[in-house]
Amino acid sequence: MNERIEKLLSAMEENQVEAFLVSKAVNIRYLSGFTGGEDARLLLMGNHRYIFTDSRYFEQVKRECPDWELVETLPPGIEELQKVTRKINRLGFESHAISYYTYRKLEQNLKSELVPLDNVVEKLRQVKDETELQLMRQAAQIGDEVFTQLCRYKIAVGVSEKELANELVYLLRQNGCDQEAFATIAVAGENAALPHGRPGNYRLQPGDMLILDFGGLYNGYAADMTRTVAIGKESPEFRSRYQAVLEAQQLGVSLVKAGVTCREIDLAVRDCLRKYNLDIYFHHSTGHSLGLEVHETPSLSSRSDEILKENMVITVEPGIYIAGWGGIRIEDTVIVKNGGCEIITQSDKSLLII
Repeated sequence: MNERIEKLLSAMEENQVEAFLVSKAVNIRYLSGFTGGEDARLLLMGNHRYIFTDSRYFEQVKRECPDWELVETLPPGIEELQKVTRKINRLGFESHAISYYTYRKLEQNLKSELVPLDNVVEKLRQVKDETELQLMRQAAQIGDEVFTQLCRYKIAVGVSEKELANELVYLLRQNGCDQEAFATIAVAGENAALPHGRPGNYRLQPGDMLILDFGGLYNGYAADMTRTVAIGKESPEFRSRYQAVLEAQQLGVSLVKAGVTCREIDLAVRDCLRKYNLDIYFHHSTGHSLGLEVHETPSLSSRSDEILKENMVITVEPGIYIAGWGGIRIEDTVIVKNGGCEIITQSDKSLLII
């Protein structure tokens, strides 16, 4: 029995449930290795491990998770769940990962008491094992190579935001990623004031600031990096603001270590920006965890007193967004260590003028 299953069984015991139904696709992948989780359910019950899915995935189940007992059904598989859980008194389920319709079906048809359990598997996923860390290092390395290629061959006056975003997605796949981990951001000029701006038809002009926020999925694990570059030239105002954001970002990275609270890092970064009267333009948390999903818990937020643990993977990404002017964001992904952190995004953070 692998360590992930053992930890989940311990969590089930703590919550006094005899069985646990897993519906969230990334959690299914994490526990079983099955990559077709959108059309599957897992059920853990003592020494039994069931995977519920339909005939389209039989061969895939045999290849990816041969140790799991296959139950043929179309989701949500109520009748089959009835049979398997008929002697179960308390059945835990991921209340954040199923629809109300599915919940009602379970409630009406199963004899077991349904026990809602939120984020049980997500908490197990917070601390990465060495296999996961290696995949995330590789994903970050691909991102660094993609950024280098984009700067060298594609970024130029007259190129549109959409063209840059499309090129980023292409290069991520070309360099080994399965797909983009999230919707790629490439926004320039005044559009850079939009933290989650969508690439449009705007074409780069001399003096523009260009924010590039991107990352790929490599064997299921996400990368995330942001760099802001200047097109052709930079104004003194842009340079001074860039240096302020860079100072705040580097401070945030320097504070990351096991035992520190998320809140401490976020507040320190905001205090740094406050010295330059820029904190009022910082509209999101300082960072977030990532892994099988690009946004996981905990986040580097002033509202979070969660303590960082060794081998969590988080981003540090302060930014400023000023309507009518533009924006600047700088982001690294780091692995939390005892006494510090390992920065796995290695692209240059000094102000690049392209």
